[in-house]
Amino acid sequence: MTLTETRPEAEAVAAGDDSRPATQSSAPQWTPPTGLARFLSTGDHMTIGQMYVVFSLVLAGLALTLGMLMGIEQADIDGGFGVFSNANEVFQVFGLYRTTLILCGLVPLFLGLATALVPRQLDASSMAFPRAAAAAFWTWLVGAITHIVATFAYGGLGSVQAGAAREQSVELTVLSLGLISLGLLVGSGVVFTTLVTQRPSGMDLLQMPAFSWSMLVATGVWLFSLPVLLANLIISWVDMRGADALAFGGGGAPFDQVAWAFDAPQVFAWTIPLLGITAEVFTSAHRSSPKMFEPMAFIVGAFGFFSFGAWAQSFFDSADPTATDAHVVTSEVLFTAFALAIALMVVAYGGWLAFNAYSAGQRPQITPQFALVTVSGALLTAAAVTGVLRVAEPALGVLREADGDIWRGFFDAMDDLETSSLVNGLMNFAVLAGLLAAVAGLFHWAPKMLGRSLNAPLGFLAVLPLAGGAILIGATDVLSGFFDQPDRPFETGSIGDIDALGFVEALNVIGLIGYVAVLGGLALVALNVARSLATAPTAEAESEGAT
Repeated sequence: MTLTETRPEAEAVAAGDDSRPATQSSAPQWTPPTGLARFLSTGDHMTIGQMYVVFSLVLAGLALTLGMLMGIEQADIDGGFGVFSNANEVFQVFGLYRTTLILCGLVPLFLGLATALVPRQLDASSMAFPRAAAAAFWTWLVGAITHIVATFAYGGLGSVQAGAAREQSVELTVLSLGLISLGLLVGSGVVFTTLVTQRPSGMDLLQMPAFSWSMLVATGVWLFSLPVLLANLIISWVDMRGADALAFGGGGAPFDQVAWAFDAPQVFAWTIPLLGITAEVFTSAHRSSPKMFEPMAFIVGAFGFFSFGAWAQSFFDSADPTATDAHVVTSEVLFTAFALAIALMVVAYGGWLAFNAYSAGQRPQITPQFALVTVSGALLTAAAVTGVLRVAEPALGVLREADGDIWRGFFDAMDDLETSSLVNGLMNFAVLAGLLAAVAGLFHWAPKMLGRSLNAPLGFLAVLPLAGGAILIGATDVLSGFFDQPDRPFETGSIGDIDALGFVEALNVIGLIGYVAVLGGLALVALNVARSLATAPTAEAESEGAT
């Protein structure tokens, strides 16, 4: 039985069917709830999508605020703790920034766009499971709020100082992150099922719009990734509740077990819908339809395959004394191959866009969304290049084995990169690229999703801080990595290894400016969305206008 938003009696009346018995005609008619009750009880895909967008933008703003606080702390690396009072607080914010930006900001923002738009792109009346879509949203939102509160209650994903965190708050943090993952998993399943089962007769998978195809690939990868993340969290929680607490090693064990979700190649998996949004916005700006769709679909599918990174967990290998060298070498080979393949797919996708631009034969229409996807593509390219640098040490290991005296200093520099802030730059480049693409999708589909177009001048005003700030954040992290700034700022023992400390601190100040800029740009976007929702015509007004 299909769950719908309209009761059968109301459908019959709307269709002019007055064949009910007289005893029923006098019964009070059901009217849909209004106000807050409408949002709490809705199964309407458009309303759920709007709620995803609003809350994910707010939580992304919170994540960027946390990043800004981290930037203030790192502006004076050797000056002790400024914003925070100890290393454990730095660790808590470090972990919360990653979980909030990706799992509470970027991924639900993409899911919100898909929940609202996929049924329209497929000409379907609703999602495959509208109540499950609503349950997924509320599960995610409750988990996100609980996760933030638990972390600020001196929880977080572990502790780097003995007794520095409250054990129950850490357990609640782990459980709340499990709720977030469960909500996103159910939401991904709903979108994936809708794409597979709700297509109209005659439409095969390769005839779907580019955004729908990218969401099919993305949710497919997420359906494999999120259960692994849940398994990591369950292991952490059981380990904390067991007799030998944190037996897998150290107070930061919960974070170390989920760190793979914020590193290459998995960080690229969260950005897959970027490719579909870019294709639709790009071709629309050139006033043409996508050409050679099959190669593009293959590129997106291959990008999704190589971005699956749940296998790339070094935590259990490092904790397992029986791990063999052959196993470690195999993991390094796969890690390197996947990074190179992702970079190749990004280049191939850029070639496909260039071919479509050339085929269109006309200049693009400059809009906020076109500017945003252009910068988003540049950021994704930077992330792919940084990903290659991330695996440079194992990739060049063959040359080292052949002759260790060749470019000895170069090899030593590559060794340091894989534990430097370059890893943070990779994550920020990729995630901020996805965030800018999601905002571009909001501008592109605002008339369908929000009821009216977003304000273009206000949109152009937001482009510069979003684009410039994202570049500053990622670039300064990457450059600081070449001067041995550690990827984990709470490890104060690594400060002495930083070369040119004053220069690195200056780079961190520039990165701080980037966080402020992106936060300001996102605030302008949120203001634009709120303005559109507040002034959009209601269904009743549209009906009266039609008559």
